[in-house]
Amino acid sequence: MLIGGLAALGWSAALVYYDVTRLRLPDWLTLPAVCLASAAILAWPVGLWGLAWPAAYLASGKGVGGGDVKLALPLGVVCAAVGGAGAVVAVVLLSSLFTLLGALVTRRAVLAHGPSMLVAAWLVALYGLCGPDL
Repeated sequence: MLIGGLAALGWSAALVYYDVTRLRLPDWLTLPAVCLASAAILAWPVGLWGLAWPAAYLASGKGVGGGDVKLALPLGVVCAAVGGAGAVVAVVLLSSLFTLLGALVTRRAVLAHGPSMLVAAWLVALYGLCGPDL
């Protein structure tokens, strides 16, 4: 589990770097995670709740990029796997709050959303693994 956690942390750091410096989440980082998350849903059907996050982004039609939608799938599935539907609601709300706070602090109209998504997902997943049920 430690090696998997370290790999996920490295993946997260690479995504944050790319999104902050280029305002893009590259396919070569997001698509493998989408494939793994899709396979995980077969093993843990509770992961289906994780589909609500990218579905909400697709339904909104604006404000988020395609990379954010692709990133929302694996992050949503992981959060759903450790905390069910409540964890998915929590991660969506937290990531939005973090991006809003970042925009207020930096006074920028355009801000990378991926870092907020990743920080929120790490917090919710760790809480789901170590804390009480959501």
